[in-house]
Amino acid sequence: MTKSETVSRQVDVLAIGLFGLAVGALTVGAAQVGGIPAVDKVGVLVIALVFGGLVQMLAGIADIRYHEQLGGTALTMYGFFWLTVSTAQMVSVSTSFHLDGALFVPINLVYAFFSAVMVYLTAYRSVALSLLHVVITLTFLSTVCMRLDLISETLPGVAHLVVGTLAFYHAIGSLSQAYTGKAIVPLGPPILHHQRAKRNTQVELAVSPEIN
Repeated sequence: MTKSETVSRQVDVLAIGLFGLAVGALTVGAAQVGGIPAVDKVGVLVIALVFGGLVQMLAGIADIRYHEQLGGTALTMYGFFWLTVSTAQMVSVSTSFHLDGALFVPINLVYAFFSAVMVYLTAYRSVALSLLHVVITLTFLSTVCMRLDLISETLPGVAHLVVGTLAFYHAIGSLSQAYTGKAIVPLGPPILHHQRAKRNTQVELAVSPEIN
């Protein structure tokens, strides 16, 4: 496999994970803002579990398989979040074990900090990916406030809709770039650059002997 083929597969895997996130986030967001009736709550949780959980986990594992540590870690860990929370809520809805919202506060806080770190790390990739993690961080924080009964589901619902939209946007951009060499929608350049790598390259060029 050539290097270009490997890079192409990495981008494709990221797109799969982002498509899964888009479906899960848009479905959950629509339910939270009242666009989907409460009677369909179990169905919403199933969609969130499969697309937000399983699809992201499988994409993350595949990304790690192709030595993409950052994307693989993010997709896998977010997939575990969706899988865990969706399963717990399905148990709460479908059985007599009614779980209190405070149970989900610690995991949402941990992922809020994780997402904040990802804002910085993905700034080395593109504007769109870093912006997505900014919104994800705000979504987790608003969800914590909702779990503590400080706000209603509306704000987290709107945040989930924005997350889903941005995830779909980036998936389209990365997928089209992988197969055509040009993104249908602009993803933006990296905000940050690896200065150390640049300096090392400059030093190597400076000390390398001339080849006649």
